Amino acid sequence: MDSRNPCYHPPMFRQAARTLLAMVLTLWAIATGTFFLMERAPGGPASGERRLDPLIEAGNLANLGLADLVRAPCDGVIEAVAGEGARLSSGGEAARIRGPGPCRAEAPHGGEVSVVLAGPGEEVRAGEVLLVVRPSPWVRYGRAMASIMTLDLGVTYGSRGERTVRETLARSLPVSATLGLLALLVAAVLGVPAGLFAAAREGTWSDRLLTAVSTAQVSVPAIVLGPFLLYLFAVRVPVFAPGGLERPSDLVLPAATLGLIVAGVMQRMTRAGAAGFLNGATALHLRARGLSPWRLAGVHALRHAAIPMLGYLPPVVAGLLSGSLVVERVFNLPGVSRHLIGAALNRDYPLVMGVVLLYSVLLVALTSLAALLHPVLDPRLRAGRFREGVRPPEARSGEWWP
Repeated sequence: MDSRNPCYHPPMFRQAARTLLAMVLTLWAIATGTFFLMERAPGGPASGERRLDPLIEAGNLANLGLADLVRAPCDGVIEAVAGEGARLSSGGEAARIRGPGPCRAEAPHGGEVSVVLAGPGEEVRAGEVLLVVRPSPWVRYGRAMASIMTLDLGVTYGSRGERTVRETLARSLPVSATLGLLALLVAAVLGVPAGLFAAAREGTWSDRLLTAVSTAQVSVPAIVLGPFLLYLFAVRVPVFAPGGLERPSDLVLPAATLGLIVAGVMQRMTRAGAAGFLNGATALHLRARGLSPWRLAGVHALRHAAIPMLGYLPPVVAGLLSGSLVVERVFNLPGVSRHLIGAALNRDYPLVMGVVLLYSVLLVALTSLAALLHPVLDPRLRAGRFREGVRPPEARSGEWWP
């Protein structure tokens, strides 16, 4: 097909390739912004409240690409060593050792000395770490991006160096993902049918009642709704446990807390989209053909209402799958969000980067998936661009034939 034709649209595989490229560029921009924000934040990865053993900190910083380790090239006694805060040039002398012969430790890329692990007069062996040197920001940035590409972000400071970021997220992500999927199921089961019902009875007392209920759902924050449900169903009527995660039923109240709030928004969006379709010419034509009201609302109106939902759901679903900070705190769940505040306060650089990238990957992937699904739900996008005077009447009126 000629690309100069105004009705021409690129094939699906080309659109998928462009979406994939946009995903990669977006994730690179997010990782870059996170890196430089952490670099400019007061303190640093090695200045939090929970300090690790200096040697573990040095190894972790080196794994992240944020530091170079200067090792002793031979056995001997240290004669002189650069002090903390000293600036070394690339290949400059970092330490002088008295050994069997001339022995000199050099900084591989230069930079500022951040940690001194051995002082003058101490005996050292070949390969022992003497200094930790922080190279220039651009060198650190390049190394951090390489670590992200290999998914090796080092160990977490909160675990005192006993667990890696991958192990920490592997333990907490299933909890957050399960909670998010249950909450999304609750929201879809309650919100979508209620929105279709309200759209089919627009202007009636039932429509006004459901609109008031959805407004209340959206208005009540999780910090209020969660403790209320906890008090009602764990204290007054002890049906569920007051917190923790020991059995599957412990996820019911957290999922209900998140699901009820999202259900209110989904109900309002479903009602708005379905009501616009049910009041249009296409719905009138389908009624004249004898289509049942339930099929008209449950199939055709739902498909029409799902189009604006594609813009709302990606960030919501990404937030649900990666964990809700308030809900996980209130119900004492070992999810992903629970680690974020502690990691930020303790300057746990690897864990902060891991949580941010996890949420970013989910958000970008879901947003890209929604962009690919949009033409599937809206045939007007598959038809390409229309010239004035030749596009069909249903495209001009903003409607499409099912």
